[in-house]
Amino acid sequence: MPNNFLITGFPGSGKTTVLERAVAMLRERGFRAGGIYCPEIREGGVRVGFKMIDIMTGEERILAHVNQREGPRVGKYRVNVANVDELSEAAIGRALQAADFVAIDEIAPMELHSDAFKRAVLSALNSPKPLLAVIHRGTTAGFIGEIKSRADVRIFEVTPGSREKLPAVLAEAVMEKLTHRG
Repeated sequence: MPNNFLITGFPGSGKTTVLERAVAMLRERGFRAGGIYCPEIREGGVRVGFKMIDIMTGEERILAHVNQREGPRVGKYRVNVANVDELSEAAIGRALQAADFVAIDEIAPMELHSDAFKRAVLSALNSPKPLLAVIHRGTTAGFIGEIKSRADVRIFEVTPGSREKLPAVLAEAVMEKLTHRG
């Protein structure tokens, strides 16, 4: 039975919103969340980058930015690999120790420039704690492909028809794992 619940969909389909709503529903029921969110950074209504936030502590770091001078390029952004290394390892490690479940937004090309991020994701996938994560849709090879093909993973696609129902479905799946594990 899957322990890892992955959310995928086209850009702009509402993946992050679905994850955030599922996490909020679980928190309302008293479950502790840990992990990372990677929201956009906007200036004057224009997206200029992304930051990483530790769900448990609120600590923030720049993930990628248009003004970043060094680091691997993903589209118009450069990734701050050192920040990804430090925050992902700490936040996901803390979640595995102290939270009831782990949430990650998102397992995607920007974050995958960090080997520490990949190790932390594998630790979360291999742990007995449920994992709720947004995963890049278009990729079926490499690290993302390996995750998607695991037997302990269930993938949920966000579509206009599923968007409103998915948060409750995901929260229910995680609660089922949390209340029935030994």
